[in-house]
Amino acid sequence: MLIRNYMTPDPLTVRPDTPVEEIANLLLKHRINGMPVVDEAGRLLGIVTAADLVYRGADERLEPRESVWKENFYISFLNPRGHAPGKAEGRTAAEVMTAEIHTVGPDMDPSVAARLMVNHRLVSLPVMEAGKVIGVISRIDLLGHLKKMENPLKRED
Repeated sequence: MLIRNYMTPDPLTVRPDTPVEEIANLLLKHRINGMPVVDEAGRLLGIVTAADLVYRGADERLEPRESVWKENFYISFLNPRGHAPGKAEGRTAAEVMTAEIHTVGPDMDPSVAARLMVNHRLVSLPVMEAGKVIGVISRIDLLGHLKKMENPLKRED
């Protein structure tokens, strides 16, 4: 079997300028963990996950913050050339996404995706073909693959 047999085809994607609030609403509405970020041509730029948004939300709500004036003073003093927002301050997909991502191809064995997920603690992977995102494979998809095999999840005592 191949990844194409287990992946979710035509996944929801967002553009780099999509606001984080809209991304959060889409993740909740569709009960998914992440979304690829693509440009106008459909090329993969990164991925935004629920973890990225939780990190951002936790930073804004749990840590005491100094005044905006004081933060801007430190930013301009310590970084006079300009300050690029980090994930905790990001307001768009481009500002909170993870740009260094692992991908798989549709004609790969699902064990390749499983190994990447285990090694890098990933929940899902974009599936790429001809430079475009054509699907996403998740841990749940792989669990379905394992279940269809000669029941490798069942252990004899």
